[in-house]
Amino acid sequence: MPTVVLPSMVAGRDLADALVERIPGDLTATEVAVDCRRLVSGSPSFAAQLVWRVLVDRRAGSLAVTHAPAAFAAYLEQAATRLEVADRLRIRAKAPVGT
Repeated sequence: MPTVVLPSMVAGRDLADALVERIPGDLTATEVAVDCRRLVSGSPSFAAQLVWRVLVDRRAGSLAVTHAPAAFAAYLEQAATRLEVADRLRIRAKAPVGT
């Protein structure tokens, strides 16, 4: 399973594009993991681009996010709903509120 480890701060569509471009091969039907253990702050635009690039553009089977701060998890959920791919977004082990 390809895994993207996010740094402490993520913002902007360009950074999301750069991180997704590092994942080689065809992602069709593949689960892509995103490790947010180090993430402190993530922007809505980064979250939206990450969801779009992985689930829509690269057609991954699912996007599994772990340890996301509550606000970032909400941005991901909003983007997935807007893009009609919410059924393929899995947010696991959310970080406690306030982190």
